[in-house]
Amino acid sequence: MNQTADKTLIEAIKTYDYPPITYDFLENYERIFSSMIDLEQFLQSLLLSGDMRSVKDGVSGILYWGHFRAPYRDVRVDTFRAAVSDTELQRAREVFRYLEGTRLTNLKGIGLPQFSNMSFVTKLRTFLDPEHYCVLDKKIADLAPLNIRLKRYPTCIPITQQNERAYEWWVNTCSLLASHLGNHLRPVDIERGIFWLVEHGKVAVAAEILDLCGSQKPLACTKGPP
Repeated sequence: MNQTADKTLIEAIKTYDYPPITYDFLENYERIFSSMIDLEQFLQSLLLSGDMRSVKDGVSGILYWGHFRAPYRDVRVDTFRAAVSDTELQRAREVFRYLEGTRLTNLKGIGLPQFSNMSFVTKLRTFLDPEHYCVLDKKIADLAPLNIRLKRYPTCIPITQQNERAYEWWVNTCSLLASHLGNHLRPVDIERGIFWLVEHGKVAVAAEILDLCGSQKPLACTKGPP
């Protein structure tokens, strides 16, 4: 990394503007948070509560946030809430509380509707442990250092052993960049900065940052919640 790349990424992290908004299904209103960290804490508390209704609300909240800008947001959320079974929620409750490592295959294996491909499975992994994990969606996956590592379908990125290794590389790279920049940054902060660069047409800059980092020794993937 160099000072120009450092400054660019730090500015992108500060400028990240995806809305920290979800739905509070218990109180029945759209909830706007003052920061992404507050949103993370709210959803994580639901996911790890051990209560099946709260787990359902937490997963629904991820869908609401992830599709916030999409016209089909409410349809996706309502469809999930109607389709998810008690068996799936029971399985989710058990897996969530004892998950270690990336374990994307384990998360997919729960069978939660709409959580079978990379984008939303990694959103789920991130909200379960936002201190150590980050999202990998299709926009970021187009960057060359990731694209060459991933097996992709036209409309999605499946969960496979190859793609789980690519996700581990992505988490490690974001961890390395966070450690390099300091300021208590986390992998998810780096991911959001890269996302902002890509979304605002600065794809070459984002790819260059990853290339500059790629020559450094990766960190070991951290464990998830105990």
